[in-house]
Amino acid sequence: MLATGCPLTRPSPVQPHAPEPSLDGPAQQPPPTTKQSITWARAATPADVPGPPPPGTWRVHMIDVGTGLAILVQGADFTLLYDAGSNDPDEKPARVMAYLTAALGPSGDEQCVGAGVPSAARRRIDHVILSHPHQDHASALDLVLHCFEVGDVWDSGRVNDAVFYRDFLYAVAEATGATYHTASPPPDDRRIAVKGQVVTIPPEVAWQSFSEGDEVTLGADARLTLLHAEAKGHADPNGNSIVVAVDLGGARVLLTGDAESGERADPSAPLGDVEEHVVTHFPALVDADILQVGHHGSKTSSRRAFLDAVSPMVALVSAGPRRYRKTRLPDAEVLAALAATGAAVLRTDEHDGACPTSPRIGADKGAGGCDAWVVTIGP
Repeated sequence: MLATGCPLTRPSPVQPHAPEPSLDGPAQQPPPTTKQSITWARAATPADVPGPPPPGTWRVHMIDVGTGLAILVQGADFTLLYDAGSNDPDEKPARVMAYLTAALGPSGDEQCVGAGVPSAARRRIDHVILSHPHQDHASALDLVLHCFEVGDVWDSGRVNDAVFYRDFLYAVAEATGATYHTASPPPDDRRIAVKGQVVTIPPEVAWQSFSEGDEVTLGADARLTLLHAEAKGHADPNGNSIVVAVDLGGARVLLTGDAESGERADPSAPLGDVEEHVVTHFPALVDADILQVGHHGSKTSSRRAFLDAVSPMVALVSAGPRRYRKTRLPDAEVLAALAATGAAVLRTDEHDGACPTSPRIGADKGAGGCDAWVVTIGP
């Protein structure tokens, strides 16, 4: 089942943004003002997931992993995965792998393709970014690194003393030929202690540090800029979220992970923490067409001043049924603040209770797999 948005382009300040789409049909859009168009479609079954885009076109996939986050960015000449995790007990890695198999093709052994046919060769993902070390952002990344040939792995370097993060580091250590990037310089012994064990990153995996403001060429007319890179200084790893601006042709995507402004508060509260940092230091680069909404739509994030600085046309909210502490996200106040910007709000939690299509992406059990969204940026 697909719900498709009509083409839209960056509106002038006096024009309304695109209203939220619905399953009943495409929403009315403002008249185009540039040649760059943005469209979206819901992907509820593997057949709905498109293959690689043609040159001059890019796709941003918000994969429905239930309670978590996974964003796939594709060009004709590169692939980038930003986070891949879930807090739901069923199908944690399987939903991500099922979606990647549909989008990129089968890659790897029997662990990688489920009921599909294993591939003798591994397909390539050029960049894998772990925004911060929480399970709902990382639980599938060890399998991704096992199943795909990965060029560059990006990690804040903030250690979470947990099994999932240890498994991720072991997978990095086995990614021969890859480059591992952290916000802090690698230790001389290349060793990381986590959850009672020591992981050694071997010389066959290059290890480099990165800094805020660094730019990385992704492909033709595509690049990313690192807006927040911090390995220490926060009690909660949310504060270490790697924030990146991804420029795709004439459009920009802002990926924020769980970047916050502070404790839970109404969006009218003042900016703080990571949101204040990126708005203050990169005011031009936070102005984006597509926003991955921070912390799954929690009131810790998405202050109105931040949303005003971003002025998104499309807002991606990845959330699911499992509660964060006592709250099920997204918060109504954040959804209202997003609606007030005029952005089209796309959510992964709309059919967690009852999916109207089968087979879902990643099997018909547990949350997720029914509300992935594919945003296409074209000429």
